Amino acid sequence: MINTMEHLILLALVLPLVTGAFIMTQSGLKSIRLINLAGSSLLSLVLGVLVFQVATTGVIHYGQLYGKIYIDQLSAVMLLVVAVLNFTAALFSLSYMEQELEEGHASLKMLKRYYGLFNLFVFTMVCVTVAENMGMLWVAVEATTLSSALLVAFYFDRAALEAAWKYVMVCTVGICLALLGTILMYYAQVNVGVTDGQALSWLALKAVSDKLDPGMIKLAFVFILIGYGTKVGLAPMHTWLPDAHSQAPSPVSGLLSGALLSCALYAIIRTVIIVKGAVGADFPEHFLTGFGLLSIIIAVPFILVQHDLKRLLAYSSIEHMGLITLGVGIGTPLATYGALLHIINHAITKSALFYLAGAIIQFYGTKHIMRIKGLVSAAPAMGAMFIAVVLAIAGLPPFSIFYSKFTIVWAAFQMGNPWLGAGILLLMAAIFAGMIYYTLSMGFGSVPHRLAGEHRLGRTSLTAVSASLMIMLATGIYLPAWLDTLLTQAVAIVIGGGQ
Repeated sequence: MINTMEHLILLALVLPLVTGAFIMTQSGLKSIRLINLAGSSLLSLVLGVLVFQVATTGVIHYGQLYGKIYIDQLSAVMLLVVAVLNFTAALFSLSYMEQELEEGHASLKMLKRYYGLFNLFVFTMVCVTVAENMGMLWVAVEATTLSSALLVAFYFDRAALEAAWKYVMVCTVGICLALLGTILMYYAQVNVGVTDGQALSWLALKAVSDKLDPGMIKLAFVFILIGYGTKVGLAPMHTWLPDAHSQAPSPVSGLLSGALLSCALYAIIRTVIIVKGAVGADFPEHFLTGFGLLSIIIAVPFILVQHDLKRLLAYSSIEHMGLITLGVGIGTPLATYGALLHIINHAITKSALFYLAGAIIQFYGTKHIMRIKGLVSAAPAMGAMFIAVVLAIAGLPPFSIFYSKFTIVWAAFQMGNPWLGAGILLLMAAIFAGMIYYTLSMGFGSVPHRLAGEHRLGRTSLTAVSASLMIMLATGIYLPAWLDTLLTQAVAIVIGGGQ
């Protein structure tokens, strides 16, 4: 069985590269679409098998080069996110990019580049989740920046290039700080004599964490938190995120918001586990709580006064990343469980919301919220889905996000900090009001005269969004036993009681 799993890990790493390279050799639209869908579907299936295997039988590891490829329950949570979003984004891309081609916003050459970069981007995110070595983890996170920046700049107009440039510059500064923190962590490891074949091995660092120099580890953590926190979009390092998300093709925006931000947060969580062993839980948890709360606070006014639909959703992502960080910062098993569950819930919900936003923008020809009216009348299926997904992201039951949000807030009260819990509720109420106000404004009212006929979502777009909605509803009603087990075991790793 282990041998089979090793082959599946290698297949998961090779498949997106082969799919992307094969697409670049094609000259027909039909073959490009078919190859990408087949490759993405197979990759998501392989990742799903790996996740289920870890949930039911335990850790999978492979190789020794620069630290093992390593998938534990915490890694599996992130792999699950990548698996689901890789499939839904690839499926939605078929109709969305075909529409872009028909409207003249993209050419066949651009389409090949899109699908090639799409698969490269997915490959880098898979690498983030399976890297056991903290140095290789840094390389993989940096690779996600380089591959996704080209997707942000996909249309190569002034706004897209400016957003991509800002994304690369801000995140490069952040990733350099993360590198400095990683170097300091290596220096602390060297000082306790753990270097031979184990340099920056996460398992080795965790094993000797109680012997690491506390001062050095604290300094390393600050650099790593600010560095990777820039990529997460934590305030005040969030400035690149609204521009990048608003300019990228909508399937890419879904991947950026749902998977990329979570991958960077995963790197922080891996670091926190080592830091807790070296200096105790209070130091990292205070920082995480502070940055998480600040991110939610910063998101509120921008959501309330927003005019651009995709920027609205981008600021919503900042809020949710802040909430997840806050949950990890609270540090109790309940809060950590809620935070990890919220990573999954937010990824699936927000990606579906970006997909729908892209379809709405294509239909209305504008991102301006005030120019989008009568969505329910003009496009009943799309309008109903959009309202449902907004209600989900706002945290209404029976959607799954309600339960992960409630778990984090309840954990804040349970730890004896009612002011923190009440503050989170107040901020979320303000964000809920803003999201609902804009949704009702777009959903109802008179349909613009320039729109002729009833709009229908493409078949693959409808399938992608419907699948996300079904997952949100299903997991809101019942959480599968294997997923609950996976999350519980991942919590044990984060708080220090697991492998």
